[in-house]
Amino acid sequence: MNGELNHENLPEVLPGQMAFFPEEETHAAPQRNGEPVLARPIPPPALEQIDSWQYCILIGDVLRRFDGALPEDWLYEIIVNGGNMSYFLYEDALGAMLETGSAERHLKDGTAEIALTATGLDSVRRLRHYVPKVFRDKVHLAALRYVTRQKALRDLQLTYEPDDTGCRLCMHCTDNGQEMFFLRIHAPSRDAAELLGERILRNPAGFFGKIVDLAMQNEEIPFDLTNN
Repeated sequence: MNGELNHENLPEVLPGQMAFFPEEETHAAPQRNGEPVLARPIPPPALEQIDSWQYCILIGDVLRRFDGALPEDWLYEIIVNGGNMSYFLYEDALGAMLETGSAERHLKDGTAEIALTATGLDSVRRLRHYVPKVFRDKVHLAALRYVTRQKALRDLQLTYEPDDTGCRLCMHCTDNGQEMFFLRIHAPSRDAAELLGERILRNPAGFFGKIVDLAMQNEEIPFDLTNN
């Protein structure tokens, strides 16, 4: 019928159809490893954006994650040297927690430890959500990584032996005093050996488990006797 648009004869893509709306043109975003690459990456949050009273809750929440207590030097490394809080903010917050009885300092096996009291633990459980999750996640991730590494160093001894062709990474792993494995890995340089050691420290049990799994699954190379 005249005047009616026959959709069947139209191409799927009309050339120039977005000519009057250039801002609506769609372009595939550049990707890296399957993830879109932002032209202006969002900067990580700064803890200075939260109020001073929330620092006490944040420190207490980290302690709560590890059964309410951590060695004092570990806590300092996580919070201050980890770049999560300035020295002065940390000292003020920790001092307030000790003064109000939310936390206490005591010795455990000769090591100074910061532990939440029953009052402090109850307060943290009730108030932890007053600290935005983005800040809690940032500090908790740093704490988990640091504590995992320190616990690994208790059972895994790493040494480096330079030689003429590079450097050997030597690993001696024990579990409750029992030797689990001793392994030497050659690397082309000291830097490469240290990088390898740091990667292993992320999850020593997983590394050892993969070695055992590969050994159990290892099979003989098939031999071709077709032309024998």
